[in-house]
Amino acid sequence: MEKADQVRLNHELLIWVGFTLTNGVWSYPDGVTVDNGVPYFPESLDAIFKWLVPKIIGGAEYSVIITQNLARSTGYVRPLQGGRQYDATDNHSPALALCLAIQKLIRSK
Repeated sequence: MEKADQVRLNHELLIWVGFTLTNGVWSYPDGVTVDNGVPYFPESLDAIFKWLVPKIIGGAEYSVIITQNLARSTGYVRPLQGGRQYDATDNHSPALALCLAIQKLIRSK
């Protein structure tokens, strides 16, 4: 995935989780202006599990899983009780794979 596409993906995820962008300045969900940058989800599992996963599993409807082998990483967002599973793969980054799976979930709503 091209870097520009990853940036667009990150913006979509930031907005979904509650960050806002006004006149080129990001603010955290609590309204505090960001001075040192926002999370960059396609490269950070820590940021994903801090910001995105709690929103996904907050209603206890989904589990989030990452698998990795030598050839690729796969991220899964699986419903706990039936329904559609969202998954995506990337050849290098488990964070990016999980971001892409989360994007599929968001866009399905």
